[in-house]
Amino acid sequence: MRSGSVRRQQSGPFLLPARVVLLFSGILAIGLAVFNLVHELHARQVDQLYTGIALAVGLLWLAAVIIAFLGWRSGVFLAALIAFVEFGVIASSHFVSTGATIGSFAKQEGLPVAAVDIALIPVCLLVIMSAAVCWTTPDGRTRAPGLVPLSLASLAGAVLVILQATDAVHRVDFGTSTAEDGAFVAALLASIWLAGGLWIVRAQKTGALLIAAATFGVAYSFVSLHLLNGGKTVAQIASVSGPGWAGVAVATAVVAAGCFLTALAVLVLAVMRRKPRP
Repeated sequence: MRSGSVRRQQSGPFLLPARVVLLFSGILAIGLAVFNLVHELHARQVDQLYTGIALAVGLLWLAAVIIAFLGWRSGVFLAALIAFVEFGVIASSHFVSTGATIGSFAKQEGLPVAAVDIALIPVCLLVIMSAAVCWTTPDGRTRAPGLVPLSLASLAGAVLVILQATDAVHRVDFGTSTAEDGAFVAALLASIWLAGGLWIVRAQKTGALLIAAATFGVAYSFVSLHLLNGGKTVAQIASVSGPGWAGVAVATAVVAAGCFLTALAVLVLAVMRRKPRP
């Protein structure tokens, strides 16, 4: 059954049609998953049979994303299902205390694999979220551009969180948490921040709450890990990883603080605009 054949609602929560978001996020997720799979094979974490099956699933995933973009609900469902499975596989493979932890994987295969594994968490969740919207409103999009800057800042902030967590894996700098626990929390914060940025243009209070929760966690982590006594200072980050990575850490905190204050302002204005009950 083609969902595009019946357009019950032309307004959606995203700036772009949900099927477009699903297409781009799906292709990105597939690319990241294949990159990770190649390095898992090189590190002998998987065998050739597993690799062949995974590549076949990847082709099926690509086909599902394409037919979902064309309006078929079966493709929407399959794309979300495979994204959910990929989320579980990545989380259980590299974010738990096993021999394939993200820290050991990055030491063996290089730091980019850590960034890819962390990024796969929010990207897979984005596929699932866009598929859920695409099920009913594949072509609908919002036309209220007032909060677009906050949406773009949320996207940039999610990318910065992934980069900062990648460097933290390299420096093993998650405080008392292990690298896999800290990286997973960072991935979840990036996911919530990104979800809030996507929703805020249409559902302002929901989006603002998600952004405020995520950015508070990001800012609190920066303060506790890098500003309080006993934490690694920005200067120490620069000396170990380089000035560029220190700049990423500072930029992440600054963007998080700015988005947090803006989200609070959106919430306050939303409450003030509420009409009193008769």
